Amino acid sequence: MSGDEVHVLLVAGTGQNGATLLSRVLGGVPGFCAIGEIGHLWDKALIDGRECGCGKSVRGCPFWSAVGKEAFGAWDNVDARHATELRGSLLFRKLPVPHPFALPFILHPGLSSSYRTHLQEYGDLMERLYRAIASVSSSQVIVDSMKVPAHVYAMSLRARIDARVLHLVRDPRGVAYSNQKLVKRQGDDDRVRRRPAKAGVRWTWINESFSVLARHGVPTEVVRYESFVRNPHEEVRRIAAFAGVKMDAAIPDTRGGNRVQMPEDHLVAGNRMRFVQGEIELRVDDEWKTELSAGQRRTVEGVTWPLLRRYGYGTWDPSED
Repeated sequence: MSGDEVHVLLVAGTGQNGATLLSRVLGGVPGFCAIGEIGHLWDKALIDGRECGCGKSVRGCPFWSAVGKEAFGAWDNVDARHATELRGSLLFRKLPVPHPFALPFILHPGLSSSYRTHLQEYGDLMERLYRAIASVSSSQVIVDSMKVPAHVYAMSLRARIDARVLHLVRDPRGVAYSNQKLVKRQGDDDRVRRRPAKAGVRWTWINESFSVLARHGVPTEVVRYESFVRNPHEEVRRIAAFAGVKMDAAIPDTRGGNRVQMPEDHLVAGNRMRFVQGEIELRVDDEWKTELSAGQRRTVEGVTWPLLRRYGYGTWDPSED
């Protein structure tokens, strides 16, 4: 690790893939600082006033108050609405085109001078934020679980950010089932539900986009959600080695097997798992095996093939269970 660069582990993948849980476990390991879906700091935290993982608002949280002071002098010196608009411009939010079309403009910013300007301005803002987080936390590596491809692309290609991508993959049938459930979100209406076919298509293009990024030379490590839940100790050791963090053989705050300790931390945005504290037992969420119909399962398998095989998920035969 070099001295001038800020070191960021970008957790990448679809929604409902276990990123908040994995980030919190990593945040309990010395050398790591988990910050949650940091791209939503501007709108959900500074504008809407939602709490960080400690239960306090970002403006009232001692950790985030110190970060704001270090980065900008104070949070009041940041135009959060402008920052939100900048982030939206990277996603083509105001244009009638899908999110994936933004990715070539991040890889090749010369395609559009206005896009390049927005990309540079937002990247500068995020770099100041990352550096302040590293300073206040005294951590070696910041764990950013924003996940979405445009954010990961934009941050990973910054010259003064040593970015490594942790590509977290979950079985697409589990993702499709989670996309059908109504889950209350902090400060929001029920989240958008997607039909299995749409969830499968989204799973495919998002995961393939991170394969493309890896082919552009960004250091990338694939972790399967199911492998992490079954053996968090081994997977965290592997992730730490990938991130360049030296650690003892034993992972702090774990209780053997697949039990882990959730300390108070300061994740911004993400699911409600960021508020859970105390010891928990990790379990594979495979309700999809009984809750998805055979037709829904075949649909998901059809639209996610061959990535299903690439990541080690075969078609499932109920009679084999």
